[in-house]
Order: sequence, then structure tokens, then C-alpha cells
Amino acid sequence: MSKIMVIWDSMIDEYIFWNTDRKNPESPMPLLSVEREEMKLGWASNVANNISSLMWSVDLISVIGDDENGEKLKRLSQQSQIHLIPIIWDAPTITKKRFVDSQYQQQLLRVDYERKISLNVDHIKQITDILQASKPEYVLISDYNKWMITIDLVHAIKQFSAECWSKLLVDTKPQHIDFFQWVYLIKPNFKEFCEMIGNKGMENTDINIEKYWPDFTKKYKTNLVVTRGSKWASVVTFAWHTSHVRSLEEYNVFDVTWAGDTFLAALTYWLDSWYLLEDAVKLANKASGIVVEKFGTSTVTAKELWL
Repeated sequence: MSKIMVIWDSMIDEYIFWNTDRKNPESPMPLLSVEREEMKLGWASNVANNISSLMWSVDLISVIGDDENGEKLKRLSQQSQIHLIPIIWDAPTITKKRFVDSQYQQQLLRVDYERKISLNVDHIKQITDILQASKPEYVLISDYNKWMITIDLVHAIKQFSAECWSKLLVDTKPQHIDFFQWVYLIKPNFKEFCEMIGNKGMENTDINIEKYWPDFTKKYKTNLVVTRGSKWASVVTFAWHTSHVRSLEEYNVFDVTWAGDTFLAALTYWLDSWYLLEDAVKLANKASGIVVEKFGTSTVTAKELWL
């Protein structure tokens, strides 16, 4: 079995489910009675969790704080059979606390725990040493623009990938796209793709994808996969073969927030199972279609894919 390494921003997604069964005597604001709490792995750790839920081995490199939530992220990773290799930095473990109405599954508010700092030279050396020691066949970068990214780190990872023939799959934000020339694959969603090409108001059509992908692939020298909602994806190979994937199934879309994580995880799973890129995209599209029917940060299983 090939080794898969996920790198970049991770967090704890905490959901607090509540109801309001009486008025707040102290304020006009609602009084929340907590019914239950759930903690889930988010961002890069959600990508790793989706790979693990498909019964595939996965390693995760991510920064965490030397704090209680860092220990929780370690425990959640262990419970999900993810081999977490933590990089400890001088900031809290990123945590997002969401208050959700139990009856309607609607979010009232979100509280973020995070502080902006940058990776230093020692952190980058730690990461590159881990890559050199483990030599994964696939390296996934799940970039949520939370300060882990530096041009020096990207350069080091790309150098490792070139030397060891590892496939580098990247899900990044538009402001970082210029870091990622000459990688195996870049996977933006349609909104991010529009920002990357400088056309934010573009209509989501096959014709527009076909109009702009030649310049994109020429500039970045990569395979391109654009996810286009719960039922569509477009793939352009490095050899300039284009296909548009549409799901024939109908999905009851509930929450699309983390569908990109599932797509990237499933895509890598099928590539590692020796599927061609176009076929892997079709199955990854199905996986993300399943997960959008679920609430919050979720995963898809191999059993669900084959039902």
C-alpha cells in the first residue's frame, strides 16, 4: 500500500447543540441550554480523516499548540487511525466553536480560537526531515490560509517531491496559487478558480472552463481539477485532455462546507488504487456528493461509495 502524507492547517471543529426553552432573565439575547457537544477534525486533519475512513493508511503533519486542544486533536487523530506527526508552535491549537440549534441544525454563532504566527526555519526543517524519512508517494497540501504556508516551505516540499517522484496534490487559496507551479495537480473550487484567473463574476459553464484553462495549465504546468458544486467537476490533464464530470445521482444538499476535503481525499485514494485521473475524479465527485448530505465536518466510507 502506498503511503499518503497530508500537510498543512488543521483544527478542532467543536459543535455545541442547544435549544432555547426559556427566556434569558439577564439580557434580551437568547438563553442557550446545551444538549450535547461534538468534536471533529477539521481542515487538513479532515482530509486525513476522510482517507482513513476509506480504510487507507495516512500520515498527517500539522502544527498544533502545546495546550489542551492540541492534546484533543492528538486523541481524535488516534481514534480515527491517523498517524499524526505534530509540529509544536507558540500559538494555540486552532479551534472553531459553533453553536448550533438542535431542532433546525442552523448555526447561531461561531467562536474562533487562533493567533497569527509564522513557521520558522526549525519548523520547516522538521517537516522536510519527516518527508525525507517517510518518503510518501502522495503529498497532499490542504491550505486554509492559516499562516503555515511560506514560500520556503513550499519550495522544500516541491524539491522533495521532484527528487523522490512523489505526486504533489494541492488545494490552496488564490493568494498562494503562484507558489505551486510544477506540481502534479491543483484542485480549486469554481469560486477559487475564478479568482485565480482574475474573473470573479464568471458564469459556471463548461465553455468558460474551456476558455480559461489553457492559460492556467500553461502557467502552472499542472493537472487541473475544478470542483463546481455538488454535482459537477472539470478535469484538465497536463496533456490538455478535458472532461466534464456530472453526477447522475440526485443529492439533498445540506452542507457543502467541507466537500472539498472529501473530494481531495477520495481523489487520492482512487489514484493510489491505480485509477486514471479522469476516472478518479468521477469517483471523488460521487464521494463529495454523498458528504454534502451530512451536517458539518463529515467523512464518507467505502461502503457508502459502493451502495
